[in-house]
Amino acid sequence: MIYLDNAATTKPHKEVLDSFVKVNESVYYNPNSPHKMGLQAEKVLNQAKERINQLLFGKQPYDVIFTSGATESNNIALKGVALRKKQFANEIITSVLEHPSVLEVMRYLETQGFVLKYVNVKENGQIDMDHLASLMNDKVGLVTCMYVNNIMGQIQPIDQIVELLKEYPKAHLHVDAVQALGKVPMTLTGVNSVSFSGHKFNGLKGQGLLLIDNKEKLEPIVHGGGQEYGVRSGTVNLAMDVSLVKAIDLAVSNLDERHTKLASFNEDLRSFFKDYKGVYINSPENGAPQILNIAFPGVKGEVLVNAFSKLDIMVSTTSACSSKRGKLNEVLLAMNINEDKIEGSIRLSLGDTTTQEDINQFKEKFETIYTEVKELLK
Repeated sequence: MIYLDNAATTKPHKEVLDSFVKVNESVYYNPNSPHKMGLQAEKVLNQAKERINQLLFGKQPYDVIFTSGATESNNIALKGVALRKKQFANEIITSVLEHPSVLEVMRYLETQGFVLKYVNVKENGQIDMDHLASLMNDKVGLVTCMYVNNIMGQIQPIDQIVELLKEYPKAHLHVDAVQALGKVPMTLTGVNSVSFSGHKFNGLKGQGLLLIDNKEKLEPIVHGGGQEYGVRSGTVNLAMDVSLVKAIDLAVSNLDERHTKLASFNEDLRSFFKDYKGVYINSPENGAPQILNIAFPGVKGEVLVNAFSKLDIMVSTTSACSSKRGKLNEVLLAMNINEDKIEGSIRLSLGDTTTQEDINQFKEKFETIYTEVKELLK
């Protein structure tokens, strides 16, 4: 089996699984219990949070909130920040590039009286910074922008957004960095909050992370026993949290080597597809190396996914969260990509476990697929 759907989920590293099992066996106590074993568990939890700050920011301290995934992290950050600012800064800026766990929250907040604005998208997939500047004013309380797009792989100019927002102290910048960690070098200085998901970088499903520069900015949306600063109540899953730190450690420590490998595979595939008439590359040239969106105009993406699957090649159409909805993807539409190329698009997404042999076998089997569909290509 050739697995090229790593943007949907990745295979957990053995070290992450081992860490999860070890903590469940040896430190299974509740960090909120007052006895000495509970205090030991609390110490381990605090050490995990300190380690995350060291790995991602060096000395820059962020409040670390463990969650069940990036969907929950995005909900807590976006709703929590917006609700705190509603009375004095009720305008929100986003774009159609965002993941559904952001866009659906934005649309919900709009029903709650917030003014929602969409920043334009350029043909290279990046947001239009001039348009963003024109949308900014003192009533904007929240701006959200993903770091790496999960459909096309374009990288957003986060550092430029940070610089722009310095002129608007009421504006909180939230970044969904789910597809960035372990894949591209990140610059998060000046970002107010950022979300991650463990299963996107060889961690476990159900592992999420929200980092925020000041937890007091958040209005709690989950109430209960007061865990995680009262922002995300519920018994702490210490084993999950510690193993997430292990996944982050592995993702960060091997970044340069992984980035080089994925960039080489990406370039190899781009060069390969040039020899096939009627096959187009949708992803921008300077995008993240792990994502390559290609188009077969005239053939439905779902048909292609099924054809590849029969040859034991796992690819997807758009994202796993939206691929079954049966509508044209908003990201590709925003980039003015032809509808035939959208309908006939598939996403190849590489990962830490992808090998050169995987790429070679994919290219060999691709010939079979192309022979089947080439008469249909426009």
